[in-house]
Amino acid sequence: MSNLLKNNAYHILGLDTSVAQRDIQKRAKEIIKILQIDDVPEYDLDLGVFENFRTEDSVKDAVQKLTSPKKQIKDYFFWFHVVDEVDEQAVDILRKKKPNGAIKAWKLHAEGDSTKAMFYKKNLALLYCILLFKEDNKRYLKESLQIWHELLNSSKFWTAFTKVYKHNDELNTDQKIISDFHKHAPSLLADLYTEISHARKDGSYIAEFTEVFSLRGEKTEKLVMAPIFHEISETVEQLEAMKVSEDGILDAEESATIKKHIGKIQDCCNKLIDLGLYDDSQSKTMRDRAANALKTIVLDLHNNLSETDKAVALLNIALKFVGTSSLESKIKQDIKTLEEVKRNTDLVKPVLDLISDEQYEKALDIIKTDREKHKTNHELQEFYDNQTKLCVSSIAVQKYKKARDYFDNKQEELAKPLFVEAGQLVYENIDLFNFNKKALDEILDEVKDNASKVNLRNIDQFDEYRNSFVNMAKEKFEGQFEETILIILVDSHLFGSLSDFMKKIRHKSSVVNTLNTIGWFTIWFYGIGLIFFIAGWIYKNQD
Repeated sequence: MSNLLKNNAYHILGLDTSVAQRDIQKRAKEIIKILQIDDVPEYDLDLGVFENFRTEDSVKDAVQKLTSPKKQIKDYFFWFHVVDEVDEQAVDILRKKKPNGAIKAWKLHAEGDSTKAMFYKKNLALLYCILLFKEDNKRYLKESLQIWHELLNSSKFWTAFTKVYKHNDELNTDQKIISDFHKHAPSLLADLYTEISHARKDGSYIAEFTEVFSLRGEKTEKLVMAPIFHEISETVEQLEAMKVSEDGILDAEESATIKKHIGKIQDCCNKLIDLGLYDDSQSKTMRDRAANALKTIVLDLHNNLSETDKAVALLNIALKFVGTSSLESKIKQDIKTLEEVKRNTDLVKPVLDLISDEQYEKALDIIKTDREKHKTNHELQEFYDNQTKLCVSSIAVQKYKKARDYFDNKQEELAKPLFVEAGQLVYENIDLFNFNKKALDEILDEVKDNASKVNLRNIDQFDEYRNSFVNMAKEKFEGQFEETILIILVDSHLFGSLSDFMKKIRHKSSVVNTLNTIGWFTIWFYGIGLIFFIAGWIYKNQD
């Protein structure tokens, strides 16, 4: 990871920012010569914090940076400015490896907002940051942040910095570059504290910076947030892929898997809290994704397995890491709804028992009666909607499967009524499902029209046409009731018409076979008669 201070061009060359371009070139040549005899030179501002930073390549790179206006200003800002006796005194103390003495020297003269005082403060803040790479010192952290916040938000400091920089700048840097650097300085500083956090393996450095500046840098996003978000995203995808109700039961293995995924999400949330990034907008978005993934499982548990207690427990967990107030309100309403359902257990139990026994039509009869009795009970009405959807889907699937069996066994006259019944049943209850009614009707009108035109010339296109709808259903509604329902609706028309067509073809084939048989029999009969006639004629003429 490139380090803003370790790889600073002035640091590598062992110079302060007041140096001239000729001295930069001279120092670079000096260092390279010493390096070529397998020695590494040391300078006053090395401080003994960073290792292996002075190499031939890094020296060449440093010279290149200090001849580029955009790169020079960044390294200039983030290094020591030595111009008077106070600065020289502090540097002399640093040479003796006594950083606390240098801190006292700069701190003693840093009161007020004169140009000199502000540059002493900047030197002091830089020294604090360098020392933080070496030792965990929360006083250095807090004081450095206070200084940076004061300077970066001071128009007087930026006016002074611009004036001093232009005075020392031999590259004639354009004012636009200076203004652009001013704009991005807080983000660069955020990257510096991310580097310190990374070196110390302590997220509190990022948290403290975020609290003071209310922003994050590019490195915070790439090195810190991205791995956490990636872990949350992977966990969410695994939760979303779970088909808890597929085998009709929430078993111990599935419960353990859900628990493991929740643990990962909570760990990631704790990391974000430690970093002070828990309430970041991106973090809230990821937290909402995690909460919605749990909501998906909750719906499955409640609607398909009647595991209401477990569903409520998961919603309460989702509340702990939900990101936005809007989703929080929805989850609270869901909990209220499920709690109400629990209170209505005696009323819903007969329906659930019948559904458990796959007596769906009887369940629908009870729902129809009880719905009217409890029409003011919102929670029960929602329960009836969900169970009606389940019953309608199950009955339609049963009819559809039976119809397909008849069709596959060439019993089209038995298949067609069941295809029609399955389609009619789901269409009569279509408002229960997540469809755009207008768009669905347009699709079905097209299907009806094409189904009515089936003939010997186009029947070979039947599978391809049908598969387009199967793929559409999977793409839009995979894992939902709507996937199966759409296929049943389409097939009720396609296979209904195909049943009539196959029946006609089979009947026509039978008639043709019968006529062929009669024709050959007639030819055979008259042929035999002709043979007897000719034989009789020959016999008669012989006499």
